[in-house]
Amino acid sequence: MITTTTIIKIGVSILVGFFAGPAAVYVFNKLPASWLCDYGEQPSQELTDPNVKRIKENPWRWVYAVGFICLCLRLSLANLTQAYMQGGQFLPSGMEPEPLTDLDCGQLALAGLIVCWILLLIALADMKYMIIPDQFVMILAVAAIGFVPFRENLYQPLLGLAIGGGTMLILAGIGALMKKEFVGFGDVKLCAALGLVMGTQGMIVTLVLAVLAAGVYGAAGLVRGFLKKTDHLPFGPFLCGSAMAYIFIALW
Repeated sequence: MITTTTIIKIGVSILVGFFAGPAAVYVFNKLPASWLCDYGEQPSQELTDPNVKRIKENPWRWVYAVGFICLCLRLSLANLTQAYMQGGQFLPSGMEPEPLTDLDCGQLALAGLIVCWILLLIALADMKYMIIPDQFVMILAVAAIGFVPFRENLYQPLLGLAIGGGTMLILAGIGALMKKEFVGFGDVKLCAALGLVMGTQGMIVTLVLAVLAAGVYGAAGLVRGFLKKTDHLPFGPFLCGSAMAYIFIALW
């Protein structure tokens, strides 16, 4: 039976998601030019021209709106899905998680929305300008606080940070020794902040998914001819996309 609380959740989720999509496009187009440049680099005319749209409003604001509506619905109604799982449909006996209250679902939806909204902006920045703004990375790290109540212990975010940042730092070090840039330092900082959000398991899954997605995309690009062996792929969009997929599917 659909309760009044469920109807309110659905309405709020649709409303918030509807505004979150266009807001992401608007904010990205209005970002300070200096955020999208390396330190000491002068912004290009494209970045400083207020008449240039860094990303088209249509259809992307509506595409993102649909995505955020689905995300908000998924997380705000997580307790309904969990109740179905606890009914024996998915989880074996003895493996039921702690029940989520309406307040838990609200906090989870808000934290997930903020994190995914920031991840979208990071992905767009890295995809278009090969830069991961430090400002967004710091916001992402702070937003990890919203997921703390859903962790088994406080060590999970710290282990996630060590796994994410440590893995990227090792790859960056290997690249420096070989005089090749495997990953940028922006990727290191992004993975460290993502580790705080995702925790141990989430960060491992995110890294594996990101590597697989980048590998498939790179291979397809070489076969189809729109990529060359000398091209550099930004890794940030694959990390952000994998993290958002994990949050949508399995975080709670």
